[in-house]
Amino acid sequence: MKIEQILFNIIGNSLKFTNQGEIKVECTLQKDFPDKQAIIINITDTGIGMSEEYVKNIFKKFNQEDSSVSRKYGGTGLGMPITKELVKLMKGEIIVKSKKNIGTCVTLKFTIDKGSGGNRKGNALEKQDISIAGTKVLLVEDNELNQLVAENSLNYFKCSVTKADNGKMAVEIARNEPFDIILMDIQMPEMDGIEATKVLREELEIRTPIIALTANAFKTEIDNCINAGMNDYITKPFIEENLLKIIYKHTKNAKHLHSKKSTGEEVLYDLKNIKTLSRGNEEFVQKMLSIFISQTQETIPLIEKAFEEKNNSEIARLVHKIKPSVEGIGIFSIKEDVKLLEISAKEQKAELTELYALFEKIKQTLNTVINQLKAELK
Repeated sequence: MKIEQILFNIIGNSLKFTNQGEIKVECTLQKDFPDKQAIIINITDTGIGMSEEYVKNIFKKFNQEDSSVSRKYGGTGLGMPITKELVKLMKGEIIVKSKKNIGTCVTLKFTIDKGSGGNRKGNALEKQDISIAGTKVLLVEDNELNQLVAENSLNYFKCSVTKADNGKMAVEIARNEPFDIILMDIQMPEMDGIEATKVLREELEIRTPIIALTANAFKTEIDNCINAGMNDYITKPFIEENLLKIIYKHTKNAKHLHSKKSTGEEVLYDLKNIKTLSRGNEEFVQKMLSIFISQTQETIPLIEKAFEEKNNSEIARLVHKIKPSVEGIGIFSIKEDVKLLEISAKEQKAELTELYALFEKIKQTLNTVINQLKAELK
């Protein structure tokens, strides 16, 4: 999953900055060991290239060589710093070489554990039998590669897809045509996803569910998305199953599972049990919500760390810790997923990549609930 996101970021930049010539991706086996392999991946393009000085600073956050480049191509802002962090997490190395107006070569070096095709059998996390066929989707994404991948998946699920390359285009399309759901990239040229969402919500008063497409699952960015009026988010590169479930949750299944606030935002929790326990004591309810928020925000990063350390027993322990809170707050949509994650981690019934995909879904819902519960606090 980390390699996939790294390649999405780098190849996405190559596509954005290469108007002619080619983009080449090569993977070479450097050394072969009994249980692991050392590999080198080169991504080479004939794009606009970068100056030597800019390459030295490319991994600094929000770094942009030229404002005119940003206006024309869209920002690369957080892409390379995140790529560097992902490479670091995998104990790898990233080298960037570039010449202005000639092109760029990014080299990745990793030593990775060998996998086994047999391990993929008996998947404990099989896709649910759900359908989003016929859903009208507005896909707002400026990255050609991300757009192609998302459109391919949506077409497979038999959705009707309309594409927009930036927020400004999305606003004009949504002004004249209704959609069941909008998938909105955050960083785009001309008008970004946050601005576009505010226009859709405040000026056009459109209540269609809007799902953020983001490579940066930072709390500040997710808060910005929710505060702008988005309903949920999915991280890129997305897992197809997660995309299916999030669209289903906000379209086909929304009427049956969730009540709605007056703003049109779906409520993902039910405080009925807590309010019964409180016997009318509002202070008790407020304290319970505060404890849930703080404990969950503390536990999520610890679970992520346990995944990085491949510590199944620690994953199971931490998930068990949040399970009563999930049930107590009435987050029914992930109740069974939390149980499955705990059991699968404890008994090592599935590969860590499969478990992480399930955790990613749980984490997204928990983050959304936390933002919604903050509005309940007085």
